[in-house]
Formats: sequence, structure tokens, C-alpha cells
Amino acid sequence: MLRPLYRFAHRRRHPLAAALLIWLLWSVLAREDAPSSWVLNWGLEQGETSPAFIGVAIDAAMLTGGEWWAGEGPPRPVDLADEELLHWAQLLQPAWVRLGGTEADRLWWRLDDEDEIDPSLSRADIIRFLAFVEALQAKPMLTVSTGPRVRDDNDDWQPDQLQRLLDWLPMDYNGILEFGNEPGAHWLMFGPSHQIGFEQYSREFDRARRYTGDIPLAGPANAFWPEVGEPLSTLVGSSREFLESGVEPAIFTWHYYPTQSRRCTVRTEGAEWESLLDVEAVTEFAQQSRTVKSWIERYSPDTRLWLGETGPAQCGGVDQLTNRFGASLWWLTQLGLAAKTGQETVIRQSLMGGDYALLAYRNHYSPNPDYWAQLLWQRLMGPRWLSVTGADGVVQAFAHCAPGHRGGMTLLTVNLTDQPMNIRLPFDSEPAQALTVTSTALDSRLVQINGHLPETLDWQTDAPLPWQPLEVQSVQPGHSYRFSRIADHPYCSGAPTGLR
Repeated sequence: MLRPLYRFAHRRRHPLAAALLIWLLWSVLAREDAPSSWVLNWGLEQGETSPAFIGVAIDAAMLTGGEWWAGEGPPRPVDLADEELLHWAQLLQPAWVRLGGTEADRLWWRLDDEDEIDPSLSRADIIRFLAFVEALQAKPMLTVSTGPRVRDDNDDWQPDQLQRLLDWLPMDYNGILEFGNEPGAHWLMFGPSHQIGFEQYSREFDRARRYTGDIPLAGPANAFWPEVGEPLSTLVGSSREFLESGVEPAIFTWHYYPTQSRRCTVRTEGAEWESLLDVEAVTEFAQQSRTVKSWIERYSPDTRLWLGETGPAQCGGVDQLTNRFGASLWWLTQLGLAAKTGQETVIRQSLMGGDYALLAYRNHYSPNPDYWAQLLWQRLMGPRWLSVTGADGVVQAFAHCAPGHRGGMTLLTVNLTDQPMNIRLPFDSEPAQALTVTSTALDSRLVQINGHLPETLDWQTDAPLPWQPLEVQSVQPGHSYRFSRIADHPYCSGAPTGLR
């Protein structure tokens, strides 16, 4: 193609042909050598999420010893007093610890003199869980069953098990309760005969709230799938109808995974790098998140909005994908979008267990890459955010006021591609400082923070992180994320406005 164009331009000396040739040569030759350029600017949109923005989940099966997603993991039931588990979980400082998941709707709260009922937990088990949460200086979130075991012959929910749990909780219980787990998918978990509609769920939620009293009750914790939203909503109803009923929950929870592992009986988006890091996946989550937010604003404006369960791939994740470095690019993008689209709290599935765990277990606990991504977000990204324009494709950017540093701002940029990107930051008064986080490959557990292994850094004190100078315009490596520290920004100099 190039040679005929050259002959045409040389023979005719046509200026348009010569210009076309130059442009074509530049686009072909420069594509391999020069990174794409992105110019970022501050946007007009701003907001604030909760200081208690990120929580973690423990599936109830991890405490009952029940089966829960094949693969490596800690011995079950998990020892919540394990020193290594406590060490890493305390460093992470989650705001909430959720005990829930699929097993929660099968669970039985067992009295000491009752026969062993599988799966079940005793009062002593709950006390151990609450002690673990307190050791993390977090708050507990307990999911109560709405499954077949707590229903009568007419499939009506019975409150006995809820009342038993309430009797066990301490008088100063500072957490929340959640009414069921993914009620729209009971047909998949328990069979079609046990599927209830959202009209019935709404009535039962209102009834349960009469028992919980001052303890906030969350729900419906239904699953939203890529492309289709809530499955079978035309048959069983939807979370929107739950809100339209006027029930006004204290907290509205919903679940979202961008992909599904092969363990899932039904899949709309298979788990692989192409689907996890695709721009369409980013757009899909943002759209569904904004849709749910609009329901809250229209039907229940006093309700708090939580992304009550999320992870890189539904049904336990995928080994060497959801527990590898590439998943961190998704996780930080998801956190940035969740804050921007009005999610007050995000619960990550899971702290341990499954192939998407923050902590791997191979004779002892050690952090997976998403652990370090979440830890850096916790340390560097406060609740107040300012939109960033110019990055809504393969480069994603999010700006938050830095916690504990009046006037300081942190800009997070995520490069979802394998190509280096020339990124011009939206300030030019002085250079910034940056932490650039890379790995040797998407499917590697290796994490490097400006060339340092995070395990070698001091996370238990206020020792400085290995920041490096960053020019206003610089190249960010392919498949990397970067936190840029801006010393003084007018938006972050003012006092926080508070939620709502």
C-alpha cells in the first residue's frame, strides 16, 4: 500500500498525496514507538461518599465448614483468631465485615442443646465473629435467612430464627442486619418451587423490620448481571418494585459482578482478561449503578445505597485471573466508579476463600494483588471526590481529597491496556509525586510499587511510602495504576460537606 502511494506522490508531486503519505507513515511507524496521549482536566461534577466506603465479606460457609467454591483456601471452619489473618485484616482497615453469601439463606442459628443441623452456627460462633470484627475496628453486617428452612408449608417467612439471633446480639450491637441474599435467584439455589416474588419479599421485609427495631435493616441484596440486569425480573419482580412498594429500607443493597466463572450454571459474560478489562464492562457497571441510584432518588430518597457484594467474577472467581494483578485494574476502576455514581459503601467478596479472595491461603495467609490495591485506596483516597475529564476509555481517572491532609488531593489513573500512555495531568504549577504500581504480567501475583515489593514496606506506622517525583506530563506503563499526590488543591482546602 505504501509503495504505490509513494510513486503517486513522487510522480505527480501532488501536495495532498504527499501529506497523506506523511500522515500514513507517521501513523504506522509511530504507533509502535510513541505512546498515546491523554490530557486530563478537572471536571465540574463533585460529590462525597461515606468515610466507611469499603467493607469486606466472609461467606457464611467459611464459618460453618460447608462446601463453598472448590479450590484452595483456609481450613474450615476458619479460625478467626489466627494471628496472620488478624494481622493482614487489621492493616486493611475495612469499615464493615459482612457475614453472608449464598450459605446465609441455608443457615440455621443452632441452640446448644439442638441436634447438629448443617449448615448452622451457634451463639458462640456469632460471639467469635463479633470479636473478630471488633479487633478490626470495623462494624458487623449479618445476613439473616429468607430461605426454605425459615418458611412454613405455605412458603411464608417465619421470624423465629431472626428473633433467636436478635436475642444473641449484645445490647450495644453497632452493626446492621440484611434480610436475605439474592432473593431473585432462589429458583437457582433451592429450585423453582421455592422462588418468591418481590411483592411477597417486600411484605416480609416490612414484617422483619418490626422485630429488628433500631437495628438498620438492609435489602434486598439482589444480583444484577452484565447486560441483563436482574434475571427473571419479568417473572419474579425486581428491586425497583421493592422500592416502589414504599417499604423505605434503611439501606438498599445490590450485588454486581462484571463476569461469571465457569462454576456459574448460567453465564452472560465469561471471565477472561478481555471481558474484565474491557471499556464496555466499565460502561456497563456505570450505567447499572446510575440506574439503581435513580431508583433511590425517585422512590426512597432517605435510603442509603450500598453495593453490598462485588468481585471480579461471580461464583467464586477464577484461579490465575481474579487473584492476579490484572484484576486490580478492574477493582480500582470499580471503586472509582462506585464512589462517583453514589454508592455509599462497597462490600468486597471476599476477605478469604474462593479464587477472588484478598488474602490467599497456602499454609499461611498472604495478600493477593487486590489486597494492595485496596490498601492503597484506603490510605490515599478520601470520601470527597472531583470528576476528571479526558479519561473515559482505556485510561480511567479518579480524583479524591487525600484523607488526613487538608488541601491534598490524590489522582488515580488506571491504564487498562498493554500500551504505555502519555498522560498530562490537570495541573501545571508544580510537579507532583507518584506511586506507580506494576507487575510482570496480568496473571502474576507480583506487585511492585515504584519498584518496591509491598511486603517489604512498613505499613504499620506512618513511615512514608516510596513516592517519586512526577512531571506534569509523563508516560504511564501499560497495565498499571498510578496514584499522583497533589500537595494543594482548592477543592480539598474547604471543609467536608457531609453526606446528603
